[in-house]
Amino acid sequence: MMASRGKKGFGSSWWAKQWLEALESFGWDSRLTRGRAYARNGNVLDVEISPGRVKAHVQGSRKTPYKVEISMKTLSQYEWDQVLDALASKAIFSAKLLAGEMPVNIEEAFSSLEVSLFPRYAMDLSAHCTCPDGANPCKHIAAVYYILAQEFDRDPFLLFKLRGMNREQIMEAIRNRRTSAAEPMTAKKEGGLPQEIEREGSSQHDAVSLINYWTGKMKSMDIKIAVEPPLVEQSILKRLGEPPFFAGKMDMIRQLEQDYKKVLLKAITVGYKD
Repeated sequence: MMASRGKKGFGSSWWAKQWLEALESFGWDSRLTRGRAYARNGNVLDVEISPGRVKAHVQGSRKTPYKVEISMKTLSQYEWDQVLDALASKAIFSAKLLAGEMPVNIEEAFSSLEVSLFPRYAMDLSAHCTCPDGANPCKHIAAVYYILAQEFDRDPFLLFKLRGMNREQIMEAIRNRRTSAAEPMTAKKEGGLPQEIEREGSSQHDAVSLINYWTGKMKSMDIKIAVEPPLVEQSILKRLGEPPFFAGKMDMIRQLEQDYKKVLLKAITVGYKD
């Protein structure tokens, strides 16, 4: 892919900032400063991100661009399975990821298994550049590090890809795990009435209400209505993306978000009207 150019800053999202903070913690300040200038001036011509590897071309003082290659260890399939189980077990993680967002405390799911999404030590990264500078990182490698932060801003799932699993694989794995966890939540009790399987958050009142529902004895006071903001606003819109037939004509997603909020407000007003 073509690297972003211009004066745009680096690390506007929390995950891109954490990527840069990790690099700065390795004591590379002076090198990173020179690399940041290169990145800002558009010297990184292109960047290709694949599982465990980044390839880029950086224009230096010579006519021929330098080749930069950065490696980062991918997680094993066993480690990914453990991480995905942890991510799918929390509704907020699943909701955010399925909506294409990065949960703020997602690193907890990794660190609890003694692995990390972000590099912890300088040795977690291996880099090479064809320039004559023997220092590592040289300014060309450092420039690519900053462009990576910009790419992570644009698509947080590239971080996962660098660790060995792409967006489609992660979303499919989480959906499958959430679907499996949601299968038959009820069982038949003696007399043919459904009995709620014990789970976190259930209460005796919930069980009584459920029995009353199936026996036709539920009263209006048993029906509780709670209007709460969703874990992720407009998650369906964000998941589906912009319709191709609207591309370039208008900001369809933003317009629909505004329209949906108006409809929601109207529904709440009507629903709670005396």
